[in-house]
Amino acid sequence: MNRRKLGELIRQEAVIQLIKYGVIGILGLVVDFGVFTVLSVFLHWNAELANFISSTAGLINNFFWNSYTNFKVHDHLIRRFVEYYLIGQITTLFTTVCLFIFVEQLHQDKIIVKTVATLVATLIQFVVNKVITFKK
Repeated sequence: MNRRKLGELIRQEAVIQLIKYGVIGILGLVVDFGVFTVLSVFLHWNAELANFISSTAGLINNFFWNSYTNFKVHDHLIRRFVEYYLIGQITTLFTTVCLFIFVEQLHQDKIIVKTVATLVATLIQFVVNKVITFKK
C-alpha cells in the first residue's frame, strides 16, 4: 500500500471516529443534560455543582462506549479511564467557569450556556482523547 492510500485510510478512519464520537457524545449529553436538569431545575441545586455531577455521569457513560465501540481499545482500562476522566473534568471546569460567568454574573439562560460550552468542550475532548487516551 502506498503512502497516499495509507494517508487516505487514516483520514477516513479519523472522520468515522469523529462521527462515532459525536453519536456517543449525544448519548452522553442525554445523560449529562438529564442529570443536570433534574438537579438544577427540579431540585434547584447550584448550577456549578449540578454541572460537575452531571458531567461525571456523562463521562462515565461515554468512556465505556468510546472504549468498546469507537476506538476499540480494551487494554489498560483503569489508566485510560483516569486519563479520560481527567481530560473530561478539565473541560468540565471550562463549562463550569462558563456557567459561573454567563449565568451567575451575566444572568444568561443556563441551558443555552451549558449547550454552547459543552459543544466547544466536546471538540477539545475528541482531539485530546484520540491523541492521548485511546492511542493504540
